[in-house]
Amino acid sequence: MIDFKKNFFLINKISYKKISFYRTIIKIEPFLNSYCDSLGNFIRRNIFLTSYNYQISFIKIFNINSEYSNLKGVKESIQDIIFNIKKILFKIENDLIAYLVIKKTGPCIIKAKDIFSDKKILIFNPNIIIANVTQKITFFIIMKCNYSGIKIDCEFNNSLFKFKIIKLFNKNTLIKNINYFIHKKTINKNIKTLFIDIETNGTLSSIDCFKNCIFYLKKYFYLLFSIINIKKKKIKEENNKVIINPILIRSIDNLEISIRTSNFLKKNNIYLIGDLIKKSEQNLLNLKNINTNIYLEILEALKSKRLTLNVKIDYEIQF
Repeated sequence: MIDFKKNFFLINKISYKKISFYRTIIKIEPFLNSYCDSLGNFIRRNIFLTSYNYQISFIKIFNINSEYSNLKGVKESIQDIIFNIKKILFKIENDLIAYLVIKKTGPCIIKAKDIFSDKKILIFNPNIIIANVTQKITFFIIMKCNYSGIKIDCEFNNSLFKFKIIKLFNKNTLIKNINYFIHKKTINKNIKTLFIDIETNGTLSSIDCFKNCIFYLKKYFYLLFSIINIKKKKIKEENNKVIINPILIRSIDNLEISIRTSNFLKKNNIYLIGDLIKKSEQNLLNLKNINTNIYLEILEALKSKRLTLNVKIDYEIQF
């Protein structure tokens, strides 16, 4: 057992070096043990798992039959339009779900800045081109977007209007790159410093990604140690222990009964001696396919072991 009273964790400083809004290097020091590399890999993996972004999950495009058809008067195919929509980086302020709408009459160039919404949204790349409309038509799209950390239903399919709905499988993550490296002191090589290099796509800062990761780790480890403390308290309550008679958890085959009687009891879900002696005489006679010979053999076998039927047991008997 590890003695946590010793100097096992000596982290006393976490600092940030901001390279840009997209990239930050986090410095954690000092480390006096070899778990520095394990901790770096652990934090790296958890930042991937706890970094959520905003994504477009459903799209409805007016005047199309399927996502593989073309829209008359638009230069791009539907697949190209969907690909361009996936590139949009945005954030919903103070909410988790929002509807995005593009409605514009051509000829024109449709950009991300032409999106309007029922919620307050912030678009990070407003000049990205979604489609080129070459004729005088109305380009009309409704999109449902959400925070990737929540699960949404398909109610969008039955609302607004009844044309083709396209579900997007958007696997884009806000983490573009993350690495860690370890620096050893030249004077004392046992003292180490951990550096974590995080780069995002801009929808969330690198420092916020790191803070989110620490928040989730703190939350789940607090729950874990709470469970451990509960188990320790239960172990200390030795006075409330239930003393189990070892005879009761032995197989019925220890009664030295015939194979026929043993199979009969097992077919009726009676495997242990404790299961048998809990039965009353009437319960035993009510068992399926019992006969006088089996009944008398059971009574004789219990008598030879100084046991009887209809014994009250206050605890559950298990293997």
